[in-house]
Amino acid sequence: MDLNKINNILGLDYGERRIGVSFSVLDGKMAIPHSIISYKKIEDALKKLKNIISELKVEMIVLGLPITMKNIRGFKAEEVIRFKDILEEETNLKVILEDERLSTLQAKKAINPNSKNKYVDDASATIILNSFLEKKARKA
Repeated sequence: MDLNKINNILGLDYGERRIGVSFSVLDGKMAIPHSIISYKKIEDALKKLKNIISELKVEMIVLGLPITMKNIRGFKAEEVIRFKDILEEETNLKVILEDERLSTLQAKKAINPNSKNKYVDDASATIILNSFLEKKARKA
């Protein structure tokens, strides 16, 4: 798979109740926030994700992997890896894991403190996808 030829990339910040979604623009050069999917059952989240994937003609997914500051994969990372496997099976798309350390902290700093939107999941997903896109651009 030639990553340089893939432009329609979805970025995801997985959580137990919400998934932040971002999307690549400018021919895959940068990411913008798309939405936040709130769900109770994983099947509901997958259905919403499949609709987004179809609508945006997504070619690949970048999923944030929570690694601790000590570079350890904890139980949360194992949950994300299980979600990655489900996503690949359900969407037939390649899912790449991207280190998401500090993305939530960065997202909280980036949003307006007076904002009514108290969730930063889509901003975190944008930071995760932009991190991946920057690495991709450096390799090109």
